[in-house]
Amino acid sequence: MLHDRGNIKWTSLMLPEHLVQLKEWKKEQYYDKKRDLTEWELEEIEQTIQRAFKLEKLVKLTLWDHNKLHDHTGLVTGTDTYKKELLLDTDLSIKRISFDLIQKAALVDEDD
Repeated sequence: MLHDRGNIKWTSLMLPEHLVQLKEWKKEQYYDKKRDLTEWELEEIEQTIQRAFKLEKLVKLTLWDHNKLHDHTGLVTGTDTYKKELLLDTDLSIKRISFDLIQKAALVDEDD
């Protein structure tokens, strides 16, 4: 009886380009999908950011960047309407965040 080695026996027959594409395909399986936000969600995000700016409170933004969701926390110091960017003052630096990357916004309670 032959001992089957699974996929190992087929890798020698595959081109290097195919192996690279298979690795990329496997990575894509773990990507987060960018959601298209509804008008209600966009309005809620806008109101949360405005409230955080007026009350000078910390805001937690969930951003979609490089196929992953990232959280950033800081104070909103202003906006650049021409470049469509938000200025977020974190502990380390002031970041320019594009409006298109924002997926969620929430005020941070300082008690937590």
